[in-house]
Amino acid sequence: MSVEKAIRLLEEARTDLEVGNYNKSASASYFSARMMVEPFLRSRRLSIPRRDDKLANLFENQGFKELSNDLRKLYDIRKKADYLGKFVSREEAESSLVRAEGIVKALMSHLRPDAGR
Repeated sequence: MSVEKAIRLLEEARTDLEVGNYNKSASASYFSARMMVEPFLRSRRLSIPRRDDKLANLFENQGFKELSNDLRKLYDIRKKADYLGKFVSREEAESSLVRAEGIVKALMSHLRPDAGR
């Protein structure tokens, strides 16, 4: 997972939101955030859990309680987008994008642009 790809996914989430692809936007928002969290945890020499809830817990244990809660909310909306028979609303996609942007911005200061490659 690279920081570059996380940023690209964030851009795609923004574009998908603008054109009304709310499910795609929510999914890309989640993966953008996840792809920032993973190299951050690796930079601290931590193993990356496969399960999303375990990843959020490990992130929280590094002192990022609020951002880990945002990651959990992103995952909940991503499940709705990718697995459930319901559609993500514009409001949910917008809030997902804002949460993902917050995580990406917060972790950028901890990672070099090429971290995680």
